[in-house]
Amino acid sequence: MSKSKLSKIIFQEQKNIQGIKYQHITYYKQNGNNIIEAKDCVLIDFIKAMNEMENLNWKLFNHIGFVNHKRNENLQFIREGFDNWYADVPIKNEGEWQGYCWGAYDNNKTISNMMRLFFEEVNWFGMLRWKMRRFQQ
Repeated sequence: MSKSKLSKIIFQEQKNIQGIKYQHITYYKQNGNNIIEAKDCVLIDFIKAMNEMENLNWKLFNHIGFVNHKRNENLQFIREGFDNWYADVPIKNEGEWQGYCWGAYDNNKTISNMMRLFFEEVNWFGMLRWKMRRFQQ
């Protein structure tokens, strides 16, 4: 049996043993020179997402985004300080981003609580005071 096939079997067994709900959520990020492209579709769970966010270096160019493919939701963040985050949700029209998003600022605790809801696939949008923003394309 190949190493990758064995890894997939072990990973599936771990998911079943832990009884954790897994969704089809992928992520992308840039943390200085550490980059994962959105097109790579790297799967992520809540614990790894929290770890990735905690490790974002606010002294470097950074961002991280999460896509729930089942619910067609996209949530993005920039870490601006130790306890300071900018969050945004791109607004799409027929699957295409038109330059608008919902944006908000908040702290670690509120952002992590919202992320928990995002990964539990329940209503998370009401956690922040969002403002609609327009970006030049």
